[in-house]
Amino acid sequence: MISIAIINLKGGVGKSVTACNLAAELAAKSKSVLVVDLDKQGNTSKFFGVADYDRPCVSSVLLGVAMVRDAIVETAIPAVALLPCDMRMLKANREMIQDTGPRQFYLRNRLEPVEGKYDYCLMDCPPDLDMGSINALTAADWVIIPVDCDEWACDGMDEIIDQIERVQMYYNPRLKIMGAMMTKYRRTKYAADVIRQLSAQGVPMLRTVIRYTAKVSEAKSAHKPLREFAPKCTATDDYKALAGEVDEIVSNVDTEED
Repeated sequence: MISIAIINLKGGVGKSVTACNLAAELAAKSKSVLVVDLDKQGNTSKFFGVADYDRPCVSSVLLGVAMVRDAIVETAIPAVALLPCDMRMLKANREMIQDTGPRQFYLRNRLEPVEGKYDYCLMDCPPDLDMGSINALTAADWVIIPVDCDEWACDGMDEIIDQIERVQMYYNPRLKIMGAMMTKYRRTKYAADVIRQLSAQGVPMLRTVIRYTAKVSEAKSAHKPLREFAPKCTATDDYKALAGEVDEIVSNVDTEED
């Protein structure tokens, strides 16, 4: 199972939208996908129609009060499953911070029973470097950083890179940055400035950009992936290209290691 953490300290940059649509596009390529929602707002869980406080969620799994197999939900998208999240994640973060055990490894360890069931695990991180995000980075093979195209797009980037380097040093030496990915992309001065800033910071860029279109918000409100809601939309093509690029990068690394 290839695990990818999708992270940015800014909200509204397209982390959840990317997790949901990348999952759908990977599934369309005959890949099985587990989406792990780690944001207490639960936007990814709501997208998939899962908002049930009576059933176990990712916080239950992290705290060891539920098994991961019992918390995973099959979604309406074939080959895409979800480990949901909700406001109970607040309690999980508080308890993990106070824990003196190997708290950074909880997610990695809890996912081990389903390691062989999925081709990909996409982890939607909160806009914060809390214990959920640190657990995701410790469990991940790769990091994707969605970046929108406004003048403050790179705010917090140094902190993200610093945290990734700390996780690489202390908890997860195999962690790699797959790249920053432009979302809501339009050919503007700000977009060009963002690319220059990321280049100056040494952040690798993915080839794929997600072009701006109102269809993204409409599909999100309809709780449908873009490939189903607007199959001919530009962003649909872009997320399809992203799935291809992700698969290509992962396959090339696997080949090199073999």
